[in-house]
Amino acid sequence: MHKLLEIQLKKCFGKEWESSSNSLQFQQFLNLINESYQDFDDHSAILHRFLEVNSKELTEAIKEIKKGHDLLHSVTESIQDLIFYKDLNFKYIGCNQSFASFFGKSEAEFLGKDDFELYPMEYALGFRQRDTLIFDRIKSTTNEEWVKNFKGDDVLLLTAKHPLFNSGGELMGLVGIARDITKEYWLEQEIREQQAILTQQSRLAALGEMIGNIAHQWRQPINSLGLIVQDLKEAYRFGELNQSYVETISSKAMEQIHYMSNTIDDFRNFFNPDKDKKMFSLNKSIENTKNILKQGIRNNSIECEISIPKDIFIYGYKNEFSQVLFNLLSNARDAIMSNKPKTPKIKIQVKNKKNSAEISVSDNGGGIPPDILPSIFDPYFTTKSEGKGTGIGLYMAKKIIENHMDGSLLVHNTKDGVCFTIVLPIEKKSTS
Repeated sequence: MHKLLEIQLKKCFGKEWESSSNSLQFQQFLNLINESYQDFDDHSAILHRFLEVNSKELTEAIKEIKKGHDLLHSVTESIQDLIFYKDLNFKYIGCNQSFASFFGKSEAEFLGKDDFELYPMEYALGFRQRDTLIFDRIKSTTNEEWVKNFKGDDVLLLTAKHPLFNSGGELMGLVGIARDITKEYWLEQEIREQQAILTQQSRLAALGEMIGNIAHQWRQPINSLGLIVQDLKEAYRFGELNQSYVETISSKAMEQIHYMSNTIDDFRNFFNPDKDKKMFSLNKSIENTKNILKQGIRNNSIECEISIPKDIFIYGYKNEFSQVLFNLLSNARDAIMSNKPKTPKIKIQVKNKKNSAEISVSDNGGGIPPDILPSIFDPYFTTKSEGKGTGIGLYMAKKIIENHMDGSLLVHNTKDGVCFTIVLPIEKKSTS
Protein backbone atom coordinates (compact mmCIF):
# COMPACT_ATOMS: atom_id res chain seq x y z
CA MET A 1 0.00 0.00 0.00
CA HIS A 2 1.10 3.51 -0.71
CA LYS A 3 2.86 4.79 2.47
CA LEU A 4 1.14 8.16 2.36
CA LEU A 5 -2.25 6.45 2.07
CA GLU A 6 -1.50 4.05 5.00
CA ILE A 7 -0.51 6.96 7.28
CA GLN A 8 -3.72 8.84 6.47
CA LEU A 9 -5.90 5.74 7.10
CA LYS A 10 -4.29 5.06 10.49
CA LYS A 11 -4.99 8.65 11.51
CA CYS A 12 -8.57 8.28 10.37
CA PHE A 13 -9.39 4.85 12.02
CA GLY A 14 -7.10 5.03 15.10
CA LYS A 15 -7.22 1.87 17.27
CA GLU A 16 -9.80 0.28 15.02
CA TRP A 17 -7.17 0.06 12.33
CA GLU A 18 -5.32 -2.81 14.01
CA SER A 19 -8.44 -4.83 14.90
CA SER A 20 -10.16 -4.47 11.52
CA SER A 21 -7.18 -4.64 9.18
CA ASN A 22 -7.25 -8.48 8.96
CA SER A 23 -10.92 -8.85 8.01
CA LEU A 24 -11.70 -9.76 4.39
CA GLN A 25 -14.14 -6.91 3.82
CA PHE A 26 -11.74 -4.39 5.24
CA GLN A 27 -8.93 -5.69 3.02
CA GLN A 28 -11.19 -5.39 -0.04
CA PHE A 29 -12.02 -1.84 1.03
CA LEU A 30 -8.34 -1.00 1.39
CA ASN A 31 -7.49 -2.50 -1.98
CA LEU A 32 -10.19 -0.39 -3.68
CA ILE A 33 -8.93 2.77 -2.02
CA ASN A 34 -5.35 1.87 -2.87
CA GLU A 35 -6.22 1.31 -6.56
CA SER A 36 -8.10 4.62 -6.73
CA TYR A 37 -5.23 6.40 -5.06
CA GLN A 38 -2.78 4.76 -7.49
CA ASP A 39 -4.95 5.92 -10.45
CA PHE A 40 -5.01 9.41 -8.97
CA ASP A 41 -1.24 9.30 -8.56
CA ASP A 42 -0.79 8.21 -12.15
CA HIS A 43 -3.13 10.92 -13.42
CA SER A 44 -1.41 13.47 -11.24
CA ALA A 45 1.95 12.54 -12.75
CA ILE A 46 0.49 12.80 -16.24
CA LEU A 47 -1.11 16.18 -15.43
CA HIS A 48 2.16 17.40 -13.97
CA ARG A 49 4.05 16.41 -17.11
CA PHE A 50 1.32 18.03 -19.29
CA LEU A 51 1.47 21.28 -17.36
CA GLU A 52 5.24 21.24 -17.44
CA VAL A 53 5.32 20.83 -21.25
CA ASN A 54 2.55 23.38 -21.89
CA SER A 55 4.10 25.80 -19.48
CA LYS A 56 7.24 25.77 -21.60
CA GLU A 57 5.20 26.27 -24.79
CA LEU A 58 3.21 29.05 -23.13
CA THR A 59 6.42 30.72 -22.01
CA GLU A 60 7.79 30.53 -25.55
CA ALA A 61 4.52 31.89 -26.95
CA ILE A 62 4.63 34.79 -24.50
CA LYS A 63 8.23 35.48 -25.53
CA GLU A 64 7.20 35.50 -29.22
CA ILE A 65 4.27 37.83 -28.51
CA LYS A 66 6.54 40.18 -26.57
CA LYS A 67 9.10 40.02 -29.36
CA GLY A 68 6.42 40.93 -31.92
CA HIS A 69 5.13 43.71 -29.67
CA ASP A 70 8.64 45.11 -29.25
CA LEU A 71 9.20 44.95 -33.00
CA LEU A 72 5.90 46.75 -33.71
CA HIS A 73 6.75 49.36 -31.08
CA SER A 74 10.21 49.89 -32.59
CA VAL A 75 8.74 50.30 -36.07
CA THR A 76 6.04 52.77 -35.01
CA GLU A 77 8.51 54.75 -32.93
CA SER A 78 10.92 55.02 -35.86
CA ILE A 79 8.20 56.55 -38.07
CA GLN A 80 7.84 60.33 -37.99
CA ASP A 81 4.18 60.13 -38.98
CA LEU A 82 1.64 60.33 -36.16
CA ILE A 83 0.18 56.87 -35.38
CA PHE A 84 -2.67 56.11 -32.97
CA TYR A 85 -5.18 53.36 -32.13
CA LYS A 86 -8.72 53.55 -30.73
CA ASP A 87 -11.19 50.94 -29.53
CA LEU A 88 -14.91 50.73 -30.36
CA ASN A 89 -15.66 53.16 -27.53
CA PHE A 90 -13.48 55.79 -29.26
CA LYS A 91 -10.88 55.57 -26.49
CA TYR A 92 -7.16 55.54 -27.23
CA ILE A 93 -5.48 52.17 -26.74
CA GLY A 94 -2.09 53.25 -28.03
CA CYS A 95 -0.02 55.76 -30.02
CA ASN A 96 3.57 56.41 -30.99
CA GLN A 97 5.86 59.05 -29.54
CA SER A 98 5.50 61.29 -32.60
CA PHE A 99 1.73 61.52 -32.00
CA ALA A 100 2.13 62.20 -28.28
CA SER A 101 4.88 64.80 -28.82
CA PHE A 102 2.82 66.62 -31.45
CA PHE A 103 0.22 67.43 -28.79
CA GLY A 104 2.81 67.95 -26.04
CA LYS A 105 1.78 64.88 -24.01
CA SER A 106 3.15 61.49 -23.03
CA GLU A 107 1.87 58.25 -24.56
CA ALA A 108 0.39 57.23 -21.18
CA GLU A 109 -1.75 60.39 -21.03
CA PHE A 110 -3.78 59.20 -24.04
CA LEU A 111 -4.54 55.67 -22.86
CA GLY A 112 -8.18 55.10 -21.91
CA LYS A 113 -9.27 58.61 -22.88
CA ASP A 114 -11.39 59.83 -25.78
CA ASP A 115 -11.05 62.96 -27.92
CA PHE A 116 -13.41 65.04 -25.77
CA GLU A 117 -11.09 64.54 -22.79
CA LEU A 118 -8.01 65.59 -24.76
CA TYR A 119 -8.86 68.26 -27.34
CA PRO A 120 -10.95 71.42 -27.75
CA MET A 121 -14.60 70.76 -28.60
CA GLU A 122 -14.28 71.81 -32.28
CA TYR A 123 -11.51 69.26 -32.88
CA ALA A 124 -13.15 66.49 -30.83
CA LEU A 125 -16.45 66.79 -32.71
CA GLY A 126 -14.71 66.49 -36.08
CA PHE A 127 -12.60 63.52 -34.97
CA ARG A 128 -15.64 61.73 -33.51
CA GLN A 129 -17.69 62.30 -36.66
CA ARG A 130 -15.03 60.75 -38.89
CA ASP A 131 -14.40 57.85 -36.48
CA THR A 132 -18.12 57.07 -36.36
CA LEU A 133 -18.18 57.01 -40.16
CA ILE A 134 -15.44 54.38 -40.20
CA PHE A 135 -17.27 52.14 -37.69
CA ASP A 136 -20.60 52.55 -39.52
CA ARG A 137 -19.27 51.87 -43.00
CA ILE A 138 -16.31 49.61 -42.10
CA LYS A 139 -14.37 51.61 -44.64
CA SER A 140 -11.09 53.54 -44.66
CA THR A 141 -11.12 57.32 -44.96
CA THR A 142 -8.56 59.99 -45.83
CA ASN A 143 -8.97 63.68 -45.16
CA GLU A 144 -7.04 66.89 -44.59
CA GLU A 145 -7.59 68.69 -41.29
CA TRP A 146 -6.14 71.81 -39.71
CA VAL A 147 -5.16 71.37 -36.06
CA LYS A 148 -2.95 73.19 -33.58
CA ASN A 149 0.16 71.52 -32.17
CA PHE A 150 1.30 71.99 -28.58
CA LYS A 151 3.09 75.22 -29.60
CA GLY A 152 -0.16 76.69 -30.92
CA ASP A 153 0.94 76.53 -34.56
CA ASP A 154 -1.66 75.75 -37.24
CA VAL A 155 -0.68 72.48 -38.89
CA LEU A 156 -2.35 70.75 -41.85
CA LEU A 157 -2.50 66.99 -41.31
CA LEU A 158 -3.27 64.42 -43.98
CA THR A 159 -4.96 61.72 -41.91
CA ALA A 160 -5.80 58.19 -43.04
CA LYS A 161 -7.94 56.02 -40.77
CA HIS A 162 -8.56 52.28 -41.23
CA PRO A 163 -10.80 49.75 -39.46
CA LEU A 164 -8.87 47.46 -37.08
CA PHE A 165 -9.85 43.77 -36.88
CA ASN A 166 -8.84 40.96 -34.50
CA SER A 167 -7.63 37.51 -35.61
CA GLY A 168 -11.26 36.35 -35.84
CA GLY A 169 -12.16 39.08 -38.29
CA GLU A 170 -14.21 41.06 -35.76
CA LEU A 171 -14.03 44.85 -35.71
CA MET A 172 -12.11 45.96 -32.62
CA GLY A 173 -11.33 49.62 -33.34
CA LEU A 174 -9.36 51.75 -35.76
CA VAL A 175 -5.80 52.75 -36.55
CA GLY A 176 -4.92 56.25 -37.77
CA ILE A 177 -1.83 57.63 -39.49
CA ALA A 178 -1.39 61.38 -39.88
CA ARG A 179 1.30 63.31 -41.76
CA ASP A 180 2.21 66.98 -41.54
CA ILE A 181 1.73 68.44 -45.05
CA THR A 182 1.80 72.12 -44.08
CA LYS A 183 4.95 72.88 -46.09
CA GLU A 184 3.57 71.11 -49.15
CA TYR A 185 0.31 73.07 -48.82
CA TRP A 186 2.02 76.47 -48.75
CA LEU A 187 4.35 75.43 -51.57
CA GLU A 188 1.30 74.49 -53.65
CA GLN A 189 -0.27 77.87 -52.87
CA GLU A 190 2.93 79.61 -53.95
CA ILE A 191 2.99 77.63 -57.21
CA ARG A 192 -0.64 78.57 -57.86
CA GLU A 193 0.16 82.23 -57.29
CA GLN A 194 3.12 82.00 -59.66
CA GLN A 195 0.90 80.24 -62.18
CA ALA A 196 -1.65 83.05 -61.90
CA ILE A 197 1.12 85.61 -62.46
CA LEU A 198 2.38 83.70 -65.50
CA THR A 199 -1.14 83.47 -66.88
CA GLN A 200 -1.63 87.21 -66.44
CA GLN A 201 1.71 87.95 -68.06
CA SER A 202 0.82 85.64 -70.91
CA ARG A 203 -2.46 87.51 -71.43
CA LEU A 204 -0.68 90.86 -71.38
CA ALA A 205 1.88 89.58 -73.88
CA ALA A 206 -0.94 88.27 -76.07
CA LEU A 207 -2.70 91.61 -75.74
CA GLY A 208 0.43 93.39 -76.93
CA GLU A 209 0.70 90.97 -79.84
CA MET A 210 -2.97 91.54 -80.62
CA ILE A 211 -2.55 95.32 -80.69
CA GLY A 212 0.44 94.92 -83.00
CA ASN A 213 -1.57 92.73 -85.34
CA ILE A 214 -4.52 95.12 -85.27
CA ALA A 215 -2.09 97.83 -86.32
CA HIS A 216 -0.95 95.64 -89.23
CA GLN A 217 -4.52 94.83 -90.19
CA TRP A 218 -5.63 98.48 -89.99
CA ARG A 219 -2.71 100.03 -91.82
CA GLN A 220 -4.11 99.35 -95.30
CA PRO A 221 -7.74 100.45 -94.61
CA ILE A 222 -6.46 103.57 -92.83
CA ASN A 223 -4.37 104.39 -95.89
CA SER A 224 -7.45 103.79 -98.06
CA LEU A 225 -9.54 106.13 -95.87
CA GLY A 226 -6.78 108.72 -96.13
CA LEU A 227 -6.87 108.51 -99.93
CA ILE A 228 -10.69 108.82 -99.87
CA VAL A 229 -10.50 111.97 -97.77
CA GLN A 230 -7.82 113.39 -100.09
CA ASP A 231 -9.96 112.50 -103.11
CA LEU A 232 -12.91 114.32 -101.51
CA LYS A 233 -10.85 117.48 -101.20
CA GLU A 234 -9.77 117.25 -104.82
CA ALA A 235 -13.33 116.58 -105.99
CA TYR A 236 -14.58 119.61 -104.08
CA ARG A 237 -11.78 121.71 -105.50
CA PHE A 238 -12.63 120.81 -109.08
CA GLY A 239 -16.41 120.89 -108.58
CA GLU A 240 -16.90 117.16 -109.08
CA LEU A 241 -18.98 116.61 -105.92
CA ASN A 242 -22.37 115.25 -106.94
CA GLN A 243 -24.76 112.63 -105.54
CA SER A 244 -23.29 109.77 -107.56
CA TYR A 245 -19.75 110.61 -106.48
CA VAL A 246 -20.71 111.00 -102.82
CA GLU A 247 -22.54 107.65 -102.80
CA THR A 248 -19.57 105.93 -104.44
CA ILE A 249 -16.99 107.45 -102.14
CA SER A 250 -19.19 106.82 -99.06
CA SER A 251 -19.59 103.16 -100.04
CA LYS A 252 -15.81 102.76 -100.34
CA ALA A 253 -15.26 104.45 -96.96
CA MET A 254 -17.89 102.31 -95.22
CA GLU A 255 -16.36 99.19 -96.73
CA GLN A 256 -13.04 100.02 -95.07
CA ILE A 257 -14.73 100.95 -91.79
CA HIS A 258 -16.65 97.66 -91.74
CA TYR A 259 -13.41 95.79 -92.39
CA MET A 260 -11.78 97.52 -89.41
CA SER A 261 -14.80 96.82 -87.20
CA ASN A 262 -14.80 93.15 -88.18
CA THR A 263 -11.10 92.98 -87.36
CA ILE A 264 -11.84 94.19 -83.83
CA ASP A 265 -14.61 91.58 -83.47
CA ASP A 266 -12.28 88.84 -84.72
CA PHE A 267 -9.62 89.72 -82.17
CA ARG A 268 -12.12 90.12 -79.34
CA ASN A 269 -13.62 86.68 -80.04
CA PHE A 270 -10.16 85.20 -80.45
CA PHE A 271 -8.97 86.27 -76.98
CA ASN A 272 -12.26 85.74 -75.19
CA PRO A 273 -11.75 82.74 -72.82
CA ASP A 274 -13.86 79.63 -73.33
CA LYS A 275 -16.06 78.60 -70.41
CA ASP A 276 -16.83 75.08 -71.58
CA LYS A 277 -15.36 72.45 -73.86
CA LYS A 278 -17.10 72.18 -77.21
CA MET A 279 -16.68 70.42 -80.53
CA PHE A 280 -14.88 72.68 -83.00
CA SER A 281 -13.50 72.42 -86.52
CA LEU A 282 -9.70 72.30 -86.79
CA ASN A 283 -9.94 73.63 -90.36
CA LYS A 284 -11.88 76.76 -89.37
CA SER A 285 -9.76 77.37 -86.28
CA ILE A 286 -6.52 77.19 -88.30
CA GLU A 287 -7.90 79.44 -91.04
CA ASN A 288 -9.15 82.05 -88.56
CA THR A 289 -5.84 82.11 -86.74
CA LYS A 290 -3.89 82.45 -89.97
CA ASN A 291 -6.15 85.33 -91.07
CA ILE A 292 -5.39 87.24 -87.86
CA LEU A 293 -1.69 87.00 -88.65
CA LYS A 294 -1.98 87.28 -92.43
CA GLN A 295 -0.93 90.93 -92.68
CA GLY A 296 2.32 90.36 -90.75
CA ILE A 297 3.01 87.20 -92.77
CA ARG A 298 2.24 88.91 -96.07
CA ASN A 299 4.33 91.99 -95.26
CA ASN A 300 7.37 89.75 -94.82
CA SER A 301 6.72 87.80 -98.05
CA ILE A 302 6.24 84.55 -96.12
CA GLU A 303 4.46 81.71 -97.88
CA CYS A 304 1.96 79.98 -95.58
CA GLU A 305 0.97 76.50 -96.74
CA ILE A 306 -1.92 74.66 -95.09
CA SER A 307 -2.45 70.93 -95.62
CA ILE A 308 -5.64 69.44 -94.17
CA PRO A 309 -6.78 66.33 -96.08
CA LYS A 310 -10.11 66.18 -94.26
CA ASP A 311 -11.70 68.44 -91.68
CA ILE A 312 -11.34 67.08 -88.15
CA PHE A 313 -13.47 68.01 -85.17
CA ILE A 314 -11.89 68.28 -81.73
CA TYR A 315 -13.59 68.37 -78.33
CA GLY A 316 -11.94 71.11 -76.28
CA TYR A 317 -11.42 74.84 -75.82
CA LYS A 318 -11.48 76.41 -79.27
CA ASN A 319 -10.08 79.82 -78.34
CA GLU A 320 -7.33 78.38 -76.16
CA PHE A 321 -6.27 76.11 -79.01
CA SER A 322 -6.30 79.12 -81.36
CA GLN A 323 -4.08 81.05 -78.95
CA VAL A 324 -1.57 78.18 -78.91
CA LEU A 325 -1.57 78.08 -82.71
CA PHE A 326 -1.27 81.89 -82.76
CA ASN A 327 1.83 81.65 -80.56
CA LEU A 328 3.45 78.97 -82.73
CA LEU A 329 2.78 80.92 -85.94
CA SER A 330 4.05 84.16 -84.39
CA ASN A 331 7.27 82.43 -83.31
CA ALA A 332 7.70 80.95 -86.78
CA ARG A 333 7.20 84.39 -88.35
CA ASP A 334 9.71 86.00 -85.93
CA ALA A 335 12.32 83.27 -86.58
CA ILE A 336 12.01 83.79 -90.34
CA MET A 337 12.26 87.57 -89.97
CA SER A 338 15.39 87.12 -87.84
CA ASN A 339 17.19 84.59 -90.07
CA LYS A 340 15.87 85.85 -93.46
CA PRO A 341 15.87 82.65 -95.56
CA LYS A 342 15.73 83.07 -99.35
CA THR A 343 12.28 81.52 -99.66
CA PRO A 344 10.55 82.07 -96.29
CA LYS A 345 7.89 79.48 -95.62
CA ILE A 346 5.56 78.33 -92.84
CA LYS A 347 3.77 75.03 -93.21
CA ILE A 348 0.72 73.87 -91.23
CA GLN A 349 -0.08 70.19 -91.65
CA VAL A 350 -2.86 68.14 -90.07
CA LYS A 351 -2.83 64.34 -89.91
CA ASN A 352 -5.73 62.17 -88.79
CA LYS A 353 -4.45 59.26 -86.70
CA LYS A 354 -6.56 56.45 -85.23
CA ASN A 355 -7.69 58.25 -82.07
CA SER A 356 -5.87 61.55 -82.35
CA ALA A 357 -5.11 64.49 -84.58
CA GLU A 358 -1.57 65.77 -85.19
CA ILE A 359 -1.20 69.45 -86.04
CA SER A 360 2.36 70.39 -86.99
CA VAL A 361 3.68 73.93 -87.52
CA SER A 362 7.09 74.06 -89.21
CA ASP A 363 9.23 76.83 -90.63
CA ASN A 364 12.59 77.36 -92.34
CA GLY A 365 13.79 79.97 -89.86
CA GLY A 366 17.01 78.19 -88.87
CA GLY A 367 15.83 76.02 -85.97
CA ILE A 368 16.74 76.06 -82.28
CA PRO A 369 20.24 75.24 -80.94
CA PRO A 370 20.17 71.61 -79.71
CA ASP A 371 21.64 72.51 -76.30
CA ILE A 372 18.69 74.77 -75.41
CA LEU A 373 15.95 72.82 -77.17
CA PRO A 374 14.94 70.90 -73.97
CA SER A 375 14.46 74.22 -72.12
CA ILE A 376 12.18 76.10 -74.50
CA PHE A 377 9.01 75.17 -72.57
CA ASP A 378 10.41 76.47 -69.28
CA PRO A 379 8.83 79.67 -67.92
CA TYR A 380 10.70 82.88 -68.77
CA PHE A 381 13.02 81.05 -71.17
CA THR A 382 13.27 82.80 -74.55
CA THR A 383 15.53 82.58 -77.58
CA LYS A 384 14.61 86.10 -78.65
CA SER A 385 16.72 89.17 -77.95
CA GLU A 386 16.05 91.22 -74.81
CA GLY A 387 12.78 93.12 -74.92
CA LYS A 388 11.35 91.02 -77.76
CA GLY A 389 10.18 87.96 -75.86
CA THR A 390 8.67 87.19 -72.45
CA GLY A 391 9.53 83.49 -72.36
CA ILE A 392 6.03 82.49 -71.26
CA GLY A 393 4.31 81.91 -74.61
CA LEU A 394 5.53 78.34 -75.16
CA TYR A 395 5.24 77.54 -71.45
CA MET A 396 1.56 78.54 -71.45
CA ALA A 397 1.00 76.80 -74.79
CA LYS A 398 2.23 73.51 -73.34
CA LYS A 399 0.11 73.98 -70.21
CA ILE A 400 -3.01 74.62 -72.30
CA ILE A 401 -2.52 71.61 -74.56
CA GLU A 402 -1.51 69.14 -71.85
CA ASN A 403 -3.57 70.30 -68.83
CA HIS A 404 -6.68 71.71 -70.49
CA MET A 405 -7.03 69.57 -73.62
CA ASP A 406 -5.47 66.22 -72.59
CA GLY A 407 -2.95 66.41 -75.43
CA SER A 408 0.77 66.93 -75.89
CA LEU A 409 3.02 69.57 -77.45
CA LEU A 410 6.30 68.31 -78.93
CA VAL A 411 9.19 69.98 -80.75
CA HIS A 412 12.10 68.90 -82.93
CA ASN A 413 14.51 70.55 -85.34
CA THR A 414 14.20 69.95 -89.06
CA LYS A 415 16.77 70.35 -91.84
CA ASP A 416 16.33 74.12 -92.06
CA GLY A 417 14.05 75.06 -89.18
CA VAL A 418 11.91 73.76 -86.37
CA CYS A 419 8.66 71.81 -86.13
CA PHE A 420 6.13 71.95 -83.29
CA THR A 421 3.56 69.15 -83.15
CA ILE A 422 0.28 69.30 -81.24
CA VAL A 423 -1.35 65.93 -80.56
CA LEU A 424 -5.00 66.03 -79.49
CA PRO A 425 -7.50 63.23 -78.80
CA ILE A 426 -10.38 63.11 -81.28
CA GLU A 427 -12.91 61.24 -79.15
CA LYS A 428 -15.44 63.41 -77.34
CA LYS A 429 -15.03 63.79 -73.58
CA SER A 430 -18.02 64.04 -71.30
CA THR A 431 -16.32 66.28 -68.73
CA SER A 432 -14.25 69.39 -68.98
